[in-house]
Amino acid sequence: MIDLPGIGRSEGLDGVVKMSDAAKWLNDYLEEKQIDKITIIGHSLGGGIGLSFAYFYPEKVDKLILLDIGFARIERFPVQMFGSVGYILPVISILHKILGQKFLGEEKEQNINTNSKQKTEEEIKVKIKNSGLEDTEFIRKAIENQQETTLKGISLLLALYRYNMPRMLSQVKVPCLVLYGNRDDKPLKLKNKIHRQVNRIRKSNIIIKELNGGHYAHVTDIRAISYIKSFLQ
Repeated sequence: MIDLPGIGRSEGLDGVVKMSDAAKWLNDYLEEKQIDKITIIGHSLGGGIGLSFAYFYPEKVDKLILLDIGFARIERFPVQMFGSVGYILPVISILHKILGQKFLGEEKEQNINTNSKQKTEEEIKVKIKNSGLEDTEFIRKAIENQQETTLKGISLLLALYRYNMPRMLSQVKVPCLVLYGNRDDKPLKLKNKIHRQVNRIRKSNIIIKELNGGHYAHVTDIRAISYIKSFLQ
């Protein structure tokens, strides 16, 4: 497990970042550690980087597992993912591409390469509720230890926002398992949309499995473990 660029203690990438830059970042890490071939398990941003790496460096990937990512592009107004900022994210994305990293402002010294800040009880409860997770000691520790994102990390998130993941996934040649949350507690319109997106993926090297839950369905649905074990065997 590694801190992604611009998150936690990992240095961010410079400039207007593309997902191909993140793939190169991962390749540089593997070369530094003298690792020739890997199996990638990635959720959300980590899955986006894994998908990009499998596309640009297929010879270095044994298998790819994507957790609720890859089967659809991020929505134009991703309010559920980014909160109220999601309403203006298209404008932020355009200005970021035009003006570059300076558009996001100057990084505060204390935010660079630091541990996560201590979260209050209220913040933890809100995060658990919004994520659709069960309030357990394990989940609480995960939230308490969630790493901070620097401005360079936000630049990488904007790259993911602009990334056409379904098109990239359709071109990946390595064996791939996609686990997605069916949003069983959400409106029928959203559930049907997700099913349509998933059904567009028709490749012999890609296995798709539905889980009960949302973006963190691999945590809430125990079947995820058996699906992953079966795929890796």
